[in-house]
Amino acid sequence: MSKVNVSIEELFELGAHFGHRKRFWNPHMEDYIFCEKNNIHIIDLYKTQEKIVELYETFRNFSSVGNKIMIVGTKRVASSYVSDFGVKTGMPYISHRWLGGMLTNWKTIKVPINKLLEYEENKASGQLDSMIKKEAVMLEKEMKKLSLVFDGVKDMKGLPDALFVIDVESEKIAVQEAIKMGIPVYGLVDTNSNPMNLTNFIPINDDSSKTIKFVLNLLAEAINLGQDSARKQGLVQKLDGDKGPKVFSLNTATKTVSVKTAETVTEEVKEEEPAVEEKTAKAKTIEKAPAKKTTTKK
Repeated sequence: MSKVNVSIEELFELGAHFGHRKRFWNPHMEDYIFCEKNNIHIIDLYKTQEKIVELYETFRNFSSVGNKIMIVGTKRVASSYVSDFGVKTGMPYISHRWLGGMLTNWKTIKVPINKLLEYEENKASGQLDSMIKKEAVMLEKEMKKLSLVFDGVKDMKGLPDALFVIDVESEKIAVQEAIKMGIPVYGLVDTNSNPMNLTNFIPINDDSSKTIKFVLNLLAEAINLGQDSARKQGLVQKLDGDKGPKVFSLNTATKTVSVKTAETVTEEVKEEEPAVEEKTAKAKTIEKAPAKKTTTKK
């Protein structure tokens, strides 16, 4: 299993080490700050390198079992790279504006998404050509407006399995909604942000287009590798770990994947054995019991 190769020199050239001014820092980022220079915090690139490798492996393993990772980055500097990431990986994305309730009120959000899909279907079938020009123009405008917000999530059937945000401070509402719904959150975190509620994160300059593009290209590569592995091996894979191979079972009704290790499956079988013995003993008792006399009424 080959690991991603990220050099400190490469990160330094990208400007990944530049944090925010000292007065804007968040104390929870203290462990990831290397030093202070000209009143600006410098991020420890060794820890950045370590975290990039961790998320690379996490995303590859995540996608290898068919999990969906939603990426959110609505800042102007990140928007185009977020869209590219979604197109490359087939993952849902939000690159323009996060609507409140995107995760906590998904059923309501599905209404405008279904409308967008309907408009696109009508356009593809040529139905707009038969409409009055003024009405067709109005529908085109409405479709573009909906597409700007929902194009990245229009094919999403339900809530994502994880959320990845470009800037924790900029995407506070998205992070809060994900946490409320029990969805793990990953992201890029600068020295002015609080990473405490995140499952894992990369300490890095999240205001630089170069660093954002670099990290997203690596994570897109990880997801594509995981997806390729899933296509080749199906839903059973041997991942590194002490508990041996993991067994993935797909529930077609709920479209969810449950994960069990080989040891867990063995333990469950052992727990079921006494129940089987009890059923066998009951069956033997019934066989030995004398048959009841039956009387027929005349």
